[in-house]
Amino acid sequence: MISPPGATHIGERLTIAVLDSAGSTKELLGILQSENTILRRDGTLSTFDPNSITHWRVVTKVTAKAGTGAPKSMRIRELEAVAVITSPANMTANLGKWILRATKGGSLPENSALPTGDRPFGEPGLELDAALLTVTNFFRENKLPPTIAVPLSAYSQLDEHLESQGWQVAADFNYLVIDTNEVQPITLDTSLTIQTATEPTPDWRAIEGDSTGESMRSYPANYLSIHINNQPIAAGRIAFNGGWGVISKVFVNPNYRRQGIGRTLMYALADTARAHSYHKLALQVDSRNAPALSLFDSIGFRNHHSVRFRVLP
Repeated sequence: MISPPGATHIGERLTIAVLDSAGSTKELLGILQSENTILRRDGTLSTFDPNSITHWRVVTKVTAKAGTGAPKSMRIRELEAVAVITSPANMTANLGKWILRATKGGSLPENSALPTGDRPFGEPGLELDAALLTVTNFFRENKLPPTIAVPLSAYSQLDEHLESQGWQVAADFNYLVIDTNEVQPITLDTSLTIQTATEPTPDWRAIEGDSTGESMRSYPANYLSIHINNQPIAAGRIAFNGGWGVISKVFVNPNYRRQGIGRTLMYALADTARAHSYHKLALQVDSRNAPALSLFDSIGFRNHHSVRFRVLP
């Protein structure tokens, strides 16, 4: 006799085959409501005899791969929003649905205006050229070069307009994604140790710099550092939001590059995501950083979209 699904399976999606009085098999697919009722897809509640079950199984939910499952423009905005949340700037201001970010000593993403609204221009709440003037004033007041992050291809028309107005390309960043089940678990070399903390530790700062991470501390994250003979040689950060583990601040001491340390660090960051039950990873990398791109590509990261940073001279 088949052991029927029990109370622990209530709320799960099951497929159940039951034998009726005429000797025919009937398939039931739906959410188990009790040990003898199942809510079917059409909204009806079917009752069955647990003793008549010939076989049953839990239907595993198929999760879309990282960076798929919705129109691309929506996915781009989702990922950009996650990056803004997990890597907060020292100062932010809203201009319609544009986010203006300023961070002393920060990277380009932390010192740029980001459109987040509908195409073609991201809904800045003003006529576009008036919005650009407001952006320019914001950055000049903060003693920073006026910079706009343009996620492509979502805002291609904005990029074209900026080019026509003399905004020059400062850099292109690649936004990469991967599922954690595509990243192998870490196998740690016996000469290496990993330190994980919820704050930037002195060892983490020794790699990243004393001021790095100050603004990021306003959002919860895990800070990883790799050590050899008690000496920190590599570091990285991972924060979680919206189903994503967002990796940033990946750095390896130049004296220890090309020795697999960067790969070990990425495996450790993926393990951290899995430990927190996050199954999708994302990161941004400068398209000119060939060694980093090569590493991420070899691990299996996929290019989701690019972000062009334009600066007003």
